[in-house]
Amino acid sequence: MKKAMLILGTSAMMAALAGCGNGKSAQETSAAATAAETEVKESDTQAAETSSSQTSASWMPEKDIHVIIPFNAGGSSDVACRVLVDYLNKYSDVDFVVENLPGSGGQVGMEAAADADPDGYTIVSIPSGWFMSYAMENVDKTYTEYTPITTWADSYMALVVNKSSGWENYEEFVNATKEKQLLIGGVSGTLPSLAEYVMADKEGFEFIFTDMEEKSKQTELLSNRVDAYVDAFASIQQYIESGDFNCLALFSNEKPHGYENIPSMKELGYELDPDFLAQRYSFWGPKGMDEGAVEYINQVVKQASEDPECQKAMQEMFYNTSWMSVSDYQAYCEKVQNDTVKYVNDLFFE
Repeated sequence: MKKAMLILGTSAMMAALAGCGNGKSAQETSAAATAAETEVKESDTQAAETSSSQTSASWMPEKDIHVIIPFNAGGSSDVACRVLVDYLNKYSDVDFVVENLPGSGGQVGMEAAADADPDGYTIVSIPSGWFMSYAMENVDKTYTEYTPITTWADSYMALVVNKSSGWENYEEFVNATKEKQLLIGGVSGTLPSLAEYVMADKEGFEFIFTDMEEKSKQTELLSNRVDAYVDAFASIQQYIESGDFNCLALFSNEKPHGYENIPSMKELGYELDPDFLAQRYSFWGPKGMDEGAVEYINQVVKQASEDPECQKAMQEMFYNTSWMSVSDYQAYCEKVQNDTVKYVNDLFFE
């Protein structure tokens, strides 16, 4: 099945990648970050005593490390990164300091990171959807123009329908797609929209894509102006809890705590590498970044990701802490970029 080519504005695409909605109010996400910061400060003294011995000794920072978030403050991924940074500071010899540099769909912040001195004092938080941006030719720089450091969190993408549809499971939804073309919404050129096309390709159905760039996805589904959409689990969880939405599938092989009944990709028979559609967040540095600095930051992230308090704080926002060694993460970037380019070419450009 061949689909129409999707060429989108970068701003629209990257705004969705930023995880703008998390299903919680601004007050709730702010409170979560504040609570995490309080917990971290209580244990900073003990952590400081061990941080130097547990991180790389080949390079030691002498000033704060700036973390660029190339999107506006307040989005779910922004809040999650700030929570993580509190724990990075628990294990680091200096502070990690967040700086939001939004603009042009994330490209302003990404360019600032690319142009920074590769001395180890500037890194950028990047969503895995950036690989999709590159594959869609909406950005011209990918991981090869930076220094990949490690992942720091994973989240989930989920397929939801209105409860009133009567579709109680994935099979019923797929059967409905064979009876008529459904309206499936999303923001063109983003990772969730790619998941929708991959799903249609696997199950052998066609659908009418409804671009919801300027609209509330939740409102569109609640009003039955679309039949379904895929989005970050954090942004739809409250509607699942309220009974307004049925969650039919997770585009990952991991499941949020308390939602083990929702089928995963593997359980639904997808043979795709789960990394391909993983909603993952990572740190990159400027190209040619000091190797000692890369290893230092990588190890600080490892310590934070293994901290039970950090894991709990992230899980409360429907994120899981994540970490890879430098070599494993660089191999991951190459593989995911190649896979994404292949699928985008097969689905959209042939």
